[in-house]
Amino acid sequence: MDFWFSLKKILSIYINPISVTLELVFFGLVLISFASRRPRKPLGPRRARLRGVLGDFGVFLVMLGMLTLYLSSIDPVANGLTLHLEAQNPPLTETDGVPVVTQMPEYLVVLAGGHLSVPGKPTLSRLSRVAFARVVGAVDLAGHFPGAKVIFTGHPDETAAMRAVAGRLGISADRILEETESRDTKDHPLYLKPILGDKPFLLITSAVHMPRAVSLFRKQGLQPTVAAVDFVIWPTPGDYDPYRQGLLLPRVFNLELTATALHEIAGMWWSQWREEVAVKTEQGT
Repeated sequence: MDFWFSLKKILSIYINPISVTLELVFFGLVLISFASRRPRKPLGPRRARLRGVLGDFGVFLVMLGMLTLYLSSIDPVANGLTLHLEAQNPPLTETDGVPVVTQMPEYLVVLAGGHLSVPGKPTLSRLSRVAFARVVGAVDLAGHFPGAKVIFTGHPDETAAMRAVAGRLGISADRILEETESRDTKDHPLYLKPILGDKPFLLITSAVHMPRAVSLFRKQGLQPTVAAVDFVIWPTPGDYDPYRQGLLLPRVFNLELTATALHEIAGMWWSQWREEVAVKTEQGT
């Protein structure tokens, strides 16, 4: 397995609000415990001062961890980070409910977003929330562009689940293609390029994921028409829970938004460092 792929996946596990909070609190408590432990022998002034500094630093780490968790769970931070990403690629302009494009697409490319396939699970429950929203968006667009093929790209289990859901929602099997070699966002354009060639296509993925995805496609010389779906905050933060008011009240839902946004921002930085994306991400329509 590719070393950089494995490293990125490992880092993504430990770099999210909950993991960071637990790490900071854990190391803080370790330092506090060490500093408060009664020594067997009297300490000299330097060692006593060092223990005091370590204890104070441990308290700081615990407070920093709790602050990280709090900030990640409130509306201003979660909504702001999510909106920053979603606003870069607004949805396709529509006229009388019909999407407006400069070229009729020959393909609708739908990026995988995770699956939950196990024996006995209902078809419409086999995808993650994100992947299900992408497939629903693709089905809607497929209705407006009946001549376009739908390509699901990702792990074989993901694309199989996406195909099954799309079929249940009315897409005929002869319109669906699967690209099953991709394991990461950077893989999609590499494996799709021989299929797509110079043909016009719509790139369909979640709005928060689109900035990184479209930049990776353009780095490979592909020019997709951006068709972002699964908007959560765009065009503006709103009141999504009328029974729980308060911008500064922590919400579990916001932790997911913050974690997703930070994952995408970190992914873009990683891709830029690895020179996998275009130097400047153009805004597509």
